[in-house]
Amino acid sequence: MLDFIKKGIQQRQLRNMLSKSRDKWIKNWEDIHTIGLVFTVGNSDQWNLIHRFITAQENQGKKVFLIGFQASNYQIDYIFSHTRTTICHEKEDFNFFQLPKEGVIDGFLSQHFDILIDSTIQPDFFGKYVTACSNADLKVGYSNSENQSNEGIMDMYDMAISGNEPMNFRNYIEQIVKYLLMVQKPESDTQTQVHV
Repeated sequence: MLDFIKKGIQQRQLRNMLSKSRDKWIKNWEDIHTIGLVFTVGNSDQWNLIHRFITAQENQGKKVFLIGFQASNYQIDYIFSHTRTTICHEKEDFNFFQLPKEGVIDGFLSQHFDILIDSTIQPDFFGKYVTACSNADLKVGYSNSENQSNEGIMDMYDMAISGNEPMNFRNYIEQIVKYLLMVQKPESDTQTQVHV
């Protein structure tokens, strides 16, 4: 019964945030300068993949900000070596309804992103909540066609990469980059962008 009430309040929070209007823009990957990445804390192999992605982007002059959810029963044996990383601990940083406590995600949300990438596996309230709250021109998520009936509200994503299996981080990122590299750049030097 309590889980049902929690989920109801979470869904209402998401619907309230999604009712606010916002401009959505898509840019060619080469024109993206700020990236927000939402992730679930996992093992060191997963972090190494994320860190390689960050390093590659920062070597191209992009700024990457991360926010991760660490479950209370998940122990890590490595260090988050990226300075613009926020880790939200389930036990300390969330209220009864699994909403972040005041101030916990403000640093991440204070940034504007050209693209926000949610790499959490759906259904995941944290990933959706941060995505819905974020100030980003384009918000991207992953949808597993084998599990779509259980994913819940997905309207916070402007672009969904679909697959028929659980998300593989490397493949997911490659797909995002591939699609955004196909976006036509404006011919003039103006900052005109294609509207989504």
